[in-house]
Amino acid sequence: MKPALFLQSLALMATALLTIKAYAYEDEKKKELCRPPKIQEFTLPVYSENNKQEVAPESEFSFVVSGWANHKKIQLTGKGKDIPFTVKSNETFHKITAKLIPEYTGQTVRISTRIPALLDCYSTMGWLVKVADKPQAPVAPAGTAAPAEANPAGASTTGSQPAADAPTTQTPPATKPAEAASQPEAPAASPAN
Repeated sequence: MKPALFLQSLALMATALLTIKAYAYEDEKKKELCRPPKIQEFTLPVYSENNKQEVAPESEFSFVVSGWANHKKIQLTGKGKDIPFTVKSNETFHKITAKLIPEYTGQTVRISTRIPALLDCYSTMGWLVKVADKPQAPVAPAGTAAPAEANPAGASTTGSQPAADAPTTQTPPATKPAEAASQPEAPAASPAN
């Protein structure tokens, strides 16, 4: 083999090795510079051994992620299904708002999210949620009038829906007699003109 050809081959191999090492160094630097987004303020109660609280079917929930997250690549899933969501952004954070899908009714679901940062690192988070079999009636604290009686959930105060059409399942029957006996009767809400 000619010495000149050998030196050219050796130089080509050295250049290739240095290029590969430079790319590896660049990837490591990129990972060091990337800050995984923070995920906080999840609004549903997390189901656990110490907290067995259930949520109503199709409950709305939200959480907040850092402003350096890539909000266009956020993933939100539960039991292998995508959960539709909306994103409201400002200069410091993104607020993700979603609603539990109807298929989760009566199930325990792990809601999982993957939030990428702008430099390709990412954060993952999950919350275990127990969804009730049917909507839960609001329970008023003892000694207070139930707000559901004056204005049931979903009832309009603009006069477009009469009070007689209000659902009766909004006030638990067990607390109604006790409240009536211990408190004066509140005036009925009248529709606005």
